[in-house]
Parts: sequence; C-alpha cells; structure tokens
Amino acid sequence: MSRELYDLVTGLAADSPWLVQALFEVGTNGAILALMALAAVLLWRARTDRLVVASVLLTAVATAVAYLLSELLKVLVAQDRPCRDSTVALETCPPVGDWSFPSNHTVIATTIAVGLLTLSRRHPGTAALALLLGAFAGFSRVFVGVHYPHDVLAGIALGTVVALAVVLPFRVLAAERVTRYSRSSR
Repeated sequence: MSRELYDLVTGLAADSPWLVQALFEVGTNGAILALMALAAVLLWRARTDRLVVASVLLTAVATAVAYLLSELLKVLVAQDRPCRDSTVALETCPPVGDWSFPSNHTVIATTIAVGLLTLSRRHPGTAALALLLGAFAGFSRVFVGVHYPHDVLAGIALGTVVALAVVLPFRVLAAERVTRYSRSSR
C-alpha cells in the first residue's frame, strides 16, 4: 500500500507546476531550517521564562538523540529508497547505502515540532506553526520522491516518542537548573 501511495503522490508531483515542485524541493530542507529558527526566536523572546528555555534546550537534545536513533534504524533495516525504481522523483536519488527507513528529515522536523508543541499553552501560535512545518517536511519527502509514506510515518513516530520522552519528564528539573545557572553567572 505504501508503494501505491508513493506512486500517487509522486505522480501528482510530476504533474504539478514547476513553482509547486520548486517549493517542495526547497521546502524539504527549508522546513527544518524554519523550525530551528522558530525555536531560536522563541528561546530569545521567552528567555526570562525558565520553563520555555528548558523546553527548547531539551528539544535540541531530543533532536540529536532522535537523529542518532534514526541513523541506527537505517542501518538495521537497510531499506532501499523508492527513487531507485522510480522515474518521477523530483530530487536526485541519494547514493546506494543511504537508506530510506525512517526519514531523517521527518524525524528531525517532528522532534522539533513536538518539542515546541509541549509549550502550546504558553505559545499556541508557535506550536501550531511548528506542527504545520513538521507536517510539510514529512510530506515533502514523499512528494520529491525520496521516501515511502511508511518511512515518513516511522519518522513521525520516532520523533514524537523521543521528544515527549526527553522534554516532558525533564523540563521542570531543567528549568530549575537554568535558574541556578542564570543566578550563578551574574
């Protein structure tokens, strides 16, 4: 079923106007950069809110952990990319040995988005934008033809689990540490 959905999405991509194709090609990395910028802006604007500072810093830690786990899964699963058998991929197919499962772009984008989502009560607009950017990053990987839909779903699952496992249980403790550090550095 994943292959059929991949074929449907990449077929739509191939029939899309060049501007839409360009948006998705740039957007696949641009969404991650935008999420990183969003986190940095939030960190700067809420720098006096220790819970926000702790949550954003823990999101960075969670992102690194999720990426490393994703790389480990790629080696263990060793699933070839769908673009090897497709003529409609918009992006150049990565070299052999650059495995498909799970999508690293999606793992990174989801981890950042879910990390920022934990702040939705304090910053609902930021959380909503983060989720949109995360979803765009994942969908774009299928649209440009370098991942199967199940690669993206696995990336969403991994990024979500790691973000929640790192940010939620440790943010109060980290916020106390941030407060102690800021007092001691004065």
